[in-house]
Amino acid sequence: MRLSRRAIVQGLATALAAGLMPHRASAGRAAPLYVSCRMDAEGKASAAMFSLDGEELFSTILPSRGHDATVRPATAEIVVFARRPGNWFAVIDAAKGRLLRTVISDKARHFYGHGVFTPDGRLLYATENDTQTGDGILGIYDASNAYARIGEISSRGIGPHDIAFLPDGKTLVIANGGLRTLPGSGREVLNPDDIKPNIALVDADHDRTLAALELDRPHQALSIRHMAVAQDRTVVFGCQYQGNPNDLPPLVGTVSPDGKIQLLDMPEEELLGMANYVGSISLDRNEDVIAATSPQGGSVALWNRRTGAFLTRERMSDVCGVAALPAAHDFLLTSGNDGVRSLHEGAETLPRLSGVRLRSWIWDNHLLEVEL
Repeated sequence: MRLSRRAIVQGLATALAAGLMPHRASAGRAAPLYVSCRMDAEGKASAAMFSLDGEELFSTILPSRGHDATVRPATAEIVVFARRPGNWFAVIDAAKGRLLRTVISDKARHFYGHGVFTPDGRLLYATENDTQTGDGILGIYDASNAYARIGEISSRGIGPHDIAFLPDGKTLVIANGGLRTLPGSGREVLNPDDIKPNIALVDADHDRTLAALELDRPHQALSIRHMAVAQDRTVVFGCQYQGNPNDLPPLVGTVSPDGKIQLLDMPEEELLGMANYVGSISLDRNEDVIAATSPQGGSVALWNRRTGAFLTRERMSDVCGVAALPAAHDFLLTSGNDGVRSLHEGAETLPRLSGVRLRSWIWDNHLLEVEL
């Protein structure tokens, strides 16, 4: 059943009292909303929230192209990060779509596009680069004090990208891509022959390394970029291959709660369609299915998380953003040139979301689901 515009607005007002929350924290409540960065045909960047009914709840202009977003728990604040190597993040009031503030990075740092709040919503950890050394940093910002930068810790690697908390709310998990870059050379990789990606687990309260999990040597050219974390502490990750483009390494893997890495197989003809690149990754509502998108390959691939078995690969031009839909095993997808579509289990097509405005945008890398 589709929500009316009035019902959506009323639901958003209700969220002001309870605060927007990521979907797994409030499963079974109202219909979800989705947030993503985007550009228009002239390259003007914005962040927008929309419903599954195709209604746009807000559109907020950004200083430049955005990358990912995260919700501050128990508030209506959404933080949007600049695309790397960017020097800003924007704090948006999701109730009104109003820009509350723009935070600029330290002069010797830049952002990598991702961040995560502590469960109480007070601190924001952002993945950053030390622009003097190229070392990975996690900047720490006090959201209760106008997002003042109050410190930093090491990311335990180079090129930290995605970041999350494990379900305990105390252990940070960081995808260190292993790619050394500096602002003077933009996105150029300065260590192509010495890439050392890892997934680091850090006790946030005590700045203590719990683990730094590396891929086997034959797979060290797989830059670990994006993650999804299941409630059983399994970490799912997607990679972007930096080696010979004629190679066909696996691109998606899992880290079990006991720290074992497994790379997931898929048939070679299907792997070809991923173009050695995963742009975003998600779990479905029940955390049974892994979805990994490849904008370069125009594909979204699915695996059974419980068994590791490959399920299918669907085609969608320039697809990158992916998030769970309310029904188990279903996903919402965004594209740079093909609008917003849904992937339903067993369906032969990818239906387009209604709403003419949603079709006209160049949607960026990630899609954040929130519920009221």
